[in-house]
Amino acid sequence: MGDLKTFLLSWSLEPTVLIGLGLAAGLYVRGWRRLRSRGRGGRILKPWRAWCYAGGLLTVFIALVSPIGTFTSLFFFMHMIQHLLLIMIAAPLIWLGAPMLPTMWAFSRRTRRRIGGLFHEAHPVHRLFHFLTRPEIALALFILVLAGWHHPALYDAAQGRTVVHDLEHALFFGTALLFWWPVIHPTGGKRRLPYGAGILYLFPAKMAGFVLGAALTLTDTPYYRTYIEAPRLWGISALGDQQLGGLIMWVVGGLLFIVPLLALVLMMMRQDEGDVWVPEVVRAREAALVDAPSA
Repeated sequence: MGDLKTFLLSWSLEPTVLIGLGLAAGLYVRGWRRLRSRGRGGRILKPWRAWCYAGGLLTVFIALVSPIGTFTSLFFFMHMIQHLLLIMIAAPLIWLGAPMLPTMWAFSRRTRRRIGGLFHEAHPVHRLFHFLTRPEIALALFILVLAGWHHPALYDAAQGRTVVHDLEHALFFGTALLFWWPVIHPTGGKRRLPYGAGILYLFPAKMAGFVLGAALTLTDTPYYRTYIEAPRLWGISALGDQQLGGLIMWVVGGLLFIVPLLALVLMMMRQDEGDVWVPEVVRAREAALVDAPSA
């Protein structure tokens, strides 16, 4: 009971994270209200999008501030839970919230124009972002970061409250945002990937997590010095901790990938039904007009 109480009370109230989350939430709410008050943004700013964005920020809060974030230095499996929260739940929820429009509208007209200039096709920022969100680039970066930071040397170097640790989280979350962009495409513009291509796009990332998780689960050797030297709590050995973390990545990560895959399949089926149904309706109406008796 004492260990559980210690865990539940171990919150890491990092000012940088709290300020960042508060700023992201405040700008979104201000822009949302301003757009709604002027009768704009109704096609994009549906209530469910606001709930998705709030859920994404809450997930980041849980991953970085809650006891899960605090205990990542003691348990490998906690670190895996943290990573899954950031890359598989927080990142897609934030894009589903379509944050770019309300965030821009939180600023004055002059500032909006300056920010909007960054997204002009000729601007270097737009070109860089367009390049990084190309499906093949975003997928490669996502897998590279996922696999690279699990190398023992890099992983151990990133532990503790260090710049390397912050860099690890920034790269995990940043490449996750890039990875989900071609699938979700929150701006309301032309989809980067059709539904069928989106399904194929997700499979390599799913398999990368599968292989890495299986390798960590099925080994009989603990890889990470951080957890070999850490005090062992709750009766979990360093090897058992690593195997549990690998199992979380392998099984839970795989299950989380099923959600967007099923969503894409359902949307693709719905799209196909619409393509078939609309011409049939048009033909039926034309036939009715031809067969209708003249007045």
